[in-house]
Amino acid sequence: MTTVPDLRERRRLATRAEIEQVALDLFARNGSERTTVDDIAAAAGVSPRTFFRYFATKEDAALGANRAFDTALAERLEAHVDGRSSIADVEAAIADVLAEMAAEDGAVQRMLRVRCLVVEDAGLRAALLRLDAEQSRAFFGRIAAATGSPTVDLRARIVAETLGAALRAALDDWAARREQGEDVDLVTTYRQACATLREVTAP
Repeated sequence: MTTVPDLRERRRLATRAEIEQVALDLFARNGSERTTVDDIAAAAGVSPRTFFRYFATKEDAALGANRAFDTALAERLEAHVDGRSSIADVEAAIADVLAEMAAEDGAVQRMLRVRCLVVEDAGLRAALLRLDAEQSRAFFGRIAAATGSPTVDLRARIVAETLGAALRAALDDWAARREQGEDVDLVTTYRQACATLREVTAP
């Protein structure tokens, strides 16, 4: 059963989302290098102290949706994927989280903006690469647990890297096609990426 956030939690989530949106707007307009925490805080109507209650750095503010995806996926894997799960089960869990994020709020749209911005913004691109590396280490452990590996062995690493590559490719393809004006769905794009992966790795 889904727990409905109380008023205080809803306000906290709304403030966090507003800061994320403002950070992305300012990065799109001025670039991350020429945007300060003070700029983001002022535009969001909060103090710098409040900003740092939500985010460690200005780049982190723009990557909130990416972190939210990782958190939601961790919860999904823990709740629905066990040590007997297949790669297809993990693929389905990822697709479910993407679908839930797309349905609930603007998180997927913020992810789209990040994928588009990193093409031109070196500072944000470096931050995203650091976040990807950080999340990958945790993902290895989750995949090992989901597929029954007692440790993060070679198989668990290959499965995790493969699934991660499919997700990143799907995100980049989705962002590029949306930039060109196509009305393309992220979950559909991800499923196509998984199908392509199985096709190119089939014996």
